[in-house]
Amino acid sequence: MTPAPTQAYLNTLLLYYEEEIEGEAFFNGLAEWSEHPSQREKLHLLAAVEDHAAKVTLPLIRKHGLIPRCEDDLFRSGRKMARKAAKPWGALLAEFARVFPGYIEDFQRLEAMAPPEDLPRLKLLTEHEVAAVEFLNLEISGEKNSVEPMMNYLRMDIE
Repeated sequence: MTPAPTQAYLNTLLLYYEEEIEGEAFFNGLAEWSEHPSQREKLHLLAAVEDHAAKVTLPLIRKHGLIPRCEDDLFRSGRKMARKAAKPWGALLAEFARVFPGYIEDFQRLEAMAPPEDLPRLKLLTEHEVAAVEFLNLEISGEKNSVEPMMNYLRMDIE
């Protein structure tokens, strides 16, 4: 019999799920304020990646009987963060490139705490951050098809 998940695992899982919802609102908020159609499209794609990550994680939230904060509150919080973070595209990318790799490590720590049966969904959660970092690296280097890692992630699902 698999031991019960730790409270630390459950608290972190819930926090990360809520942050994905906030992240979707954050990127959609940034997109609304962007004046450049291609940047707006990329920000909406980042929002879609966050949404996909939340949807992948939601069955674990339900399985463990966790109760997230109200989605409207999470969306408001994400949009508020977007207002504070709005800056020119290059500066925004540089900030994301500095911060996002650390999130991969955070998700890997969550995987290390998880019951084995939760790992397939958590690995897909981690993969969304890998895709975002790959996008950032490609976008910063001027690659034309920088969105491909995110498009590939959106096609992923639990097998």
